[in-house]
Amino acid sequence: MTTLRRAELADFLRARRARLRPAEVGLPDGVRRRTPGLRRQEVAQLAGISIDYYIRLEQGAGRTRPGRCSPPSPGRCC
Repeated sequence: MTTLRRAELADFLRARRARLRPAEVGLPDGVRRRTPGLRRQEVAQLAGISIDYYIRLEQGAGRTRPGRCSPPSPGRCC
């Protein structure tokens, strides 16, 4: 994946995460949130991937997920 595509994916993930509310995906609202939207951990849990991998995706890191040919799509929960 090119650097530009990674940056586009990272922008998409951040934007979608910010738009979603916990109640929209069946999660409790919980305690005070510093920013609107879902927490990274919540998105990773919904997508079935590790929080570390989700953070790498959202930051545009170039490493692929080890041991998998095609990772689950974080976009499917967004």
